[in-house]
Amino acid sequence: MLAFVVWLLLNGRERAYAKAAEMTQELTASELHTRRLNRELKLLSDCNMAMLKATDEQHLLREICRMIVEEGGYLMAWVGYPEHDDAKNVKPIAEAGFNDGYLQSIKVSWAENEYGQGPTGACIRNGLTNINHDYVNDPRMSPWRENAFKHGYQSSISIPLINSKGTFGALTIYSSQPFAFYHDEVKLLEELAGDLSYGIETIRTRAEHKLSEDKIEFLAYHDELTKLPNRLQLHDKFIQLSKTAQQNKTRIGVTIVDLDNFKHVNDTLGHSIGDKLLIQVTERLLADIKANDILGRHDSDKFILLLNDASDLNNFEEKIKNIVNTFTQPFEVDGNIIDKTVSVGVSIFPDNGNELGMLLKKADIAMYYAKDYGRNTYQFFTEKMDLDTQQQMQLQGQLHNALKNQELMLYYQAQVNISNNNITGFEALIRWQHPEKGMISPAKFIPLAERSGLIIPIGEWVLNEACCQAKLWLDKGYPLIIAVNLSTMQFKRGNLLETISTALRNSGLPAHLLELELTESILIQDVDIGMETLSELKNLGIKLSIDDFGTGYSSLSYLKKLAIDKLKIDQSFVADLTIDADDDAIVKTIIQLGHSLQLTVIAEGVENATQLAQLIKYGCDEMQGYYYSKPIPAHQIWALLEQKAS
Repeated sequence: MLAFVVWLLLNGRERAYAKAAEMTQELTASELHTRRLNRELKLLSDCNMAMLKATDEQHLLREICRMIVEEGGYLMAWVGYPEHDDAKNVKPIAEAGFNDGYLQSIKVSWAENEYGQGPTGACIRNGLTNINHDYVNDPRMSPWRENAFKHGYQSSISIPLINSKGTFGALTIYSSQPFAFYHDEVKLLEELAGDLSYGIETIRTRAEHKLSEDKIEFLAYHDELTKLPNRLQLHDKFIQLSKTAQQNKTRIGVTIVDLDNFKHVNDTLGHSIGDKLLIQVTERLLADIKANDILGRHDSDKFILLLNDASDLNNFEEKIKNIVNTFTQPFEVDGNIIDKTVSVGVSIFPDNGNELGMLLKKADIAMYYAKDYGRNTYQFFTEKMDLDTQQQMQLQGQLHNALKNQELMLYYQAQVNISNNNITGFEALIRWQHPEKGMISPAKFIPLAERSGLIIPIGEWVLNEACCQAKLWLDKGYPLIIAVNLSTMQFKRGNLLETISTALRNSGLPAHLLELELTESILIQDVDIGMETLSELKNLGIKLSIDDFGTGYSSLSYLKKLAIDKLKIDQSFVADLTIDADDDAIVKTIIQLGHSLQLTVIAEGVENATQLAQLIKYGCDEMQGYYYSKPIPAHQIWALLEQKAS
């Protein structure tokens, strides 16, 4: 009986001890869980503080990974972003903790393959938290298991980083214990990842705003295409340079570099090619100037150079020549070989002014003089240019009233058959009888008419007047051709067919007695439109001739395609025909070319018998020039016709 009592007492004590041990173990686990949650909460709080202060995405990611390891007690943490390549790799962006080359030695993907089945790849692919509780028993982890064991990793978790556009990355954390990630702990880590995602998006938004602000500020002072200073920044830089120049008693060259015929590039090859050409022009100019010179873009095809070494004008002029010569080499743009020249105008500070606006205006005037001199050259501003420009502006204003006041008139120059010396027709040449300035040369007012657009109504008047005059000759028994020059603007902007049809109809002149003289530049600007227009003119029965042949873009292709009747040899070749071997060869070649295409060839500017003899030798068909008759008004034509008839 006593033994039983003793056994009972001993057995109860053991159960009590076991119960007490069980209670102690549960208390310890609870305390550990509480400590871990408290640790995670502190980690979350500290991470949020770091995010509030963060201004750089890379730095923030590294700091969060560091805090997860050091404060969270984890073995390693890293952030990966998905790459959108064929393999769909995950690129490590930031890391902290015991890594020892682990991330560099493994392959992680977010594709549907063996390297994309782990927590990181699945997390990015699905946008959901993914946990690897145990490297030993999780079959997905076989590609990384051996390497993970070497580093002491037993379990891991990947939490998606999500913004308004979707999943943009994953936060992956490693523990030295299996089954280390409990439900409450996971919730806190997900909250941390959510806050991190928001922090990153905030930093990116700020960066985008800053980039936009920087771009706005940049564009306020720079040209968007070439990235060169614009006029606003050039003005600021000029003020700085001018102050230094005044102190040192030196000069500044204010230079405008304008691309010749740049519009033709845009019209024929497109604005994209034009933009790329401008970028190459910028690079070439920058390579040709010194470090203390300043290059800016003025507008579409104009560049401004502020050149510091303008005190020695001889050396400075050599520098301007070098800028022009820089463009002797053609440009290659997307397989297109483009020859491009420049016209350069220069004004000098302080000689020509103290303000940039005035200096640019004067450089612009000089640049247009360079264009008038044939382009591919330079001009320095002179006060005479300014006076001439003012006079041209006055003339342009007065030209508006010249038609209305009947100040314009036509003179006529005979075109003669060389073989029989008979007059075949006349070229109509416009003159301006100014009430104060007297007779004004067409060389002065025709360019003004073209710039102002007045060439359209003036051209219509010339056509009507010339057709009426030719009809008078016809009525008197002289069926003579009347040749009328067409400008580029008439061909492109005027209603040419209607204008010509109206002139023929109103005058009663047969179409075959009207000859239109076209320059080569008209024909190449838009070949398709040119072909169509000229075809319709030929259908009317009108004759067509190429004026100043050999001085422009001479091409056999358009001579074959277009129904041209006559080639007109430019007087610049005829002038030195008997003393210049090159001009002699050119004239001979043009005549042979014209005859091979069954065209009539006429030489203009014939002034002496020696020239005529050479033209006869080469078989030229017709001539025009002072040797036979200078341009005369209509009322003197009758005497010339009667004289030849007798």
